[in-house]
Order: sequence, then C-alpha cells, then structure tokens
Amino acid sequence: MLSACGGGGGSDSSTPAAPAAPVNLQVEPGDGMLQLTWAAVATAQSYRVYWSTDPLTGINPAAFIEVDAASLLHTGLTNAVPYHYVVTALNTAGESAPSASISGEPGAANPETDPLLSDQWHLNNLAWPGEDVDVMPVWNTCAPANSCRGEGVQVAVVDDGLEVGHEDLFQNVATGESHDYVNSGSDPTGGSHGTMAAGLIAARDLNGRGLSGVAPRASLVGLNAVASGRIQDLADAMTRGDAVAVRSNSWGSPDGRADLQFAPQVWRSAIETGLAQGRAGLGTLYVWAAGNGALAGDNANYDGYANHRGVIAVAALGPSGQRASYSEPGANLWLSAPGGTGSCSAAGRLATTDRSGAEGLNAGGAEDYSVLEYTRCLQGTSAAAPLVSGVAALMLQTNPALGWRDVRIILAQSARRNDATHADWQTNAAGYNINHTYGFGAVDAAAAVALAESWTDYRSGAPSRHVTPGTLADVAIPDNEPTGITSALSVTSSGITEIEWVEIIVSADHPYSGDLDIELTGPSGTVSRLAETHACWQDNCTPYLEWIFGSARYLGEPADGTWTLAVRDLAAQDAGRLDEWQLIFHGR
Repeated sequence: MLSACGGGGGSDSSTPAAPAAPVNLQVEPGDGMLQLTWAAVATAQSYRVYWSTDPLTGINPAAFIEVDAASLLHTGLTNAVPYHYVVTALNTAGESAPSASISGEPGAANPETDPLLSDQWHLNNLAWPGEDVDVMPVWNTCAPANSCRGEGVQVAVVDDGLEVGHEDLFQNVATGESHDYVNSGSDPTGGSHGTMAAGLIAARDLNGRGLSGVAPRASLVGLNAVASGRIQDLADAMTRGDAVAVRSNSWGSPDGRADLQFAPQVWRSAIETGLAQGRAGLGTLYVWAAGNGALAGDNANYDGYANHRGVIAVAALGPSGQRASYSEPGANLWLSAPGGTGSCSAAGRLATTDRSGAEGLNAGGAEDYSVLEYTRCLQGTSAAAPLVSGVAALMLQTNPALGWRDVRIILAQSARRNDATHADWQTNAAGYNINHTYGFGAVDAAAAVALAESWTDYRSGAPSRHVTPGTLADVAIPDNEPTGITSALSVTSSGITEIEWVEIIVSADHPYSGDLDIELTGPSGTVSRLAETHACWQDNCTPYLEWIFGSARYLGEPADGTWTLAVRDLAAQDAGRLDEWQLIFHGR
C-alpha cells in the first residue's frame, strides 16, 4: 500500500470543507422507474436524493434516498405522475447545498422493437428454425398476469463485473443489491465478461435500444468476485443477497488443461448453504458454464465446480443445434444452450450488451457493431449458461413455489433432443434422453415454463442421501490393454427409488492418470463415461485420489442393484492400480 507523507513539523488542524453541490443532474424515464445521474463530486462520500411528487423549493428531510455512487434508479413509481428531485453531497464536514431541481415522469416501455433483436438467432433462429431457446412464445402468454418476462425475479451475475449504468441494462439493475469485491462498494462496473453475460439474461426489451435478454424484465445483481479472484469472495458470491433466486456463473477452473481441478471446500460449503437456505428454504439455482476445453481433451467432469451436485452444468451449441467444437463433454452435463461458433461475420456467435466505449470485447473492428455498447462476437459455454439462467427466471416467475430440485427436473423433462442423429443419444431406464455431449438436450423455454406452470410433483427440502461403503478393489490395471478391469458394488435397501444425482468417488494409484478410461454402469445398463484417455496439461497429471465424479445420467432410475466400475489403461508406458471406489446417491 502507498501512504501519503507530508513535510514540516506541525499537525494539520484545518477543518475539511463541505462538498460542493452536485451539478448536471439528469433523469431518464422507464416503465415504473426513473434513472437519475449527476456529475460525481470529488470530495463526496455519499449523496442524498430528495424527492417529492410536489414541486421542490429546497430539500425535504422526510423523503430522501442515500446512495454511494452518482446515480440512482428510483423504482416502484407510478407512470405519468411527475416526480421532482434535488441532490446533495455529503462528507465528514457536512452536507452540500442542494443541486438545481429536476423533474421526470415514469412512462410505459417504448413500443419500438429492439433494433438488434433480429441478430439474436439464439432467441429466434431463422436460418435453422427451432434451433433456439424457444422463448418468444413465452413472453406474452404465461401466468400470472399474461406476461412472463422475468418480472420480480433476481438473477445474480457472478463474474468480472457488470456495468450497472449500461443503457440497455440499467432499468433492470436492482438498486443497491450489487457488490464490488475489489473496492468494497456497491458498483461492480468493470471487466466486460459479466456485462455480456448480463445482456443475455436481461437486456431490457422494447426500449428502442440494443437487444433483448431471455428474461428482459428480470432484476440483475452484479457480483464481481471473479475480478478479485479471492476464494473467500467467490464463496461469498454464492450466498450474498437474500432475494437472489438464480446465480449465473460463466467461470470455473481454467479450460484446456485436461487435468483434475478441485473446487475449494469453502466454495462447496457455500453452495450447500445456498441450496438449503436460499429463497427462504426453496434453494438457490446455480447455473454453470461447463467449459470450453474440448479441443484440448478436457472434460466437464474434471472440473470440481462444474461437476458439483448443486449446479446445472450447461454445454454450448452452434446455430445449427450441434455441439460447438470447444464445448466439453461429461456425464455431469445437465443441459445445452446456444453458445455460438465460427466468426462474427458468419453470424454464428451471439449478440449481447458490451461495456460502453472501448472497454469491452467490441473494439470497433469491421466484423462487429459500430455502436461499441454491443457486440455480436460472444461465444462459449460462458454464453450458454446465462441463457439457461434467464429461462430459470421465467420458470420461477410463473411458479415461485418451485424448489431448486423441481427446476432441475423440469429442465430435464422439457429439454429438446437436438442433433437427433448424434450417435451418443440413449434413453435411460426412467425414459430420459441422455447424451454425454448434450446432457438431457437443448433448453426449451416454452416447454419449461409450461411445465413449471402446471407442476405438482414438488420435491421440497434436501434430497434423500445414501452412501455406500468404500469398495476396496486393490487390483492392478493392465498397461495399454483395452479389456481393463471391472469392480462390482451391490446396493440394497438404499431407500432411493428415483435418483437425482450420483457421486462416484474414485482412488487410483497411477503415475499418469490421463492414461485411464473410466466408466460406471448402473443396474439398468445406463453407462456414464467419467474419464477418457487424454494427455495431461504439461504432462503433469493430478492423480485420482478420492476424486468425485458426478453423473446426471441415472435421473429417475432406482439406486438398488449392482453397479460396475470399469477402468482401462489405454496408453503405453505407465501402469497402476484401482485402490478404492464409492457411490453417493441423491434422490427420493
């Protein structure tokens, strides 16, 4: 840290001056809200916004809102009613004189369509009809008030920042709910990745600007824990904000390392807290980017964040509905969603909001928009996850009683079987379509919201849990031999007739764990491909030492019966042993 130092021998006993009055007060109307901004005062520590529905001749001590930053989104207002404002600045020396007064009237949304909406193939795919999130039929038809655009549902964007004053986001930013982990304030503006993710979730619709999110009236909360990078901040972002219903996470372990990467225990504990206590006990929804490292042999099940039982891991699709080349496979995948592929000029990537000016992905190149506040060049599972977060917000708006387990089941049941000729599609014993590349399929907002609206099969509280004893295999794995070894585990009296998730804990003593191919077969014949033979990052392999794989593929199947783990060493030179393995079932 730098500290200021002064010369001379005496202490400074001068009294600090009160701040100057704020200037350049501006107001912009929205539907039921007014956005106020003013020029920041250098010596101010906070501001007071005094307001009234009667003309102001000075300050009104009975009605003010105190804020840290030089802006306020005043919500909950009545359209066509005049509101009058003055602003003062405060510091330890006192309060400034009031600014000049300003007035504004909230108004209904501009009926003009969003000018870039036609570029959002992920919302309405004209080139490949049906290969989108199928959200447009939802917006004007679902309960409770013949409008389903995410109203009343808070979605936190856990990322590198969120530009809270962005012209196409500010109307949806929840006042005072965001947090800056870098500077300990309430304005997480910074980076660019989070602003792009936020636009996919809840860019404001029908305002004559930009484009639209999947849930274009949901409330956004920015949590820039990724910018700080501190583990304790990332864990805190999993539970901060009592009103947050969905937490969208377009981050995780580094992509392309094809190595086991553990999630810290403090983060895992925070997820468990959110599942148990979030949304007044109904549970927070955690949506997660599955990872972009497929071209380097990476697998979403090597990522301790993406394979946690409490998250919804999302893979990425190109505009044709087929896997984006970078999108990682995994038995832990729950869903797929558009993530984009190809070049910007080929219109294969996603259009969304970007940091204003030159701070974002759009640097003004010929392939991107001339208006720098938007980009059409986003791609990745980082884009797919926010789309699912928006769909989850629509589901919770139409049925706020849904628990986190209900939302997961509904998403699985309503998913669309995309890329129908893909060789890996199977149907498990409970009738679910499953695929190591796509999970249960592509997210379908219309089907998910309709099912949420009529849902009666509620799964309240935590799922039942059955832990098997560790199976001490202690058997050598033949080197470079395709038959490999198998080890069986018999499960009886588990009490679980419908699995929701299986954790597979594996310990194998092998000097190059990337040689191993590992599969689990359930009693009904459903197979989970947990690990594939691959080159480790920089030839440095983390061993399978109590590594927890996750599998979604047994959804709805019973736990009782014989489970078989097959381990094969499919590369030469190194040999090892399967030491022990164990299963943990979650379900009902």
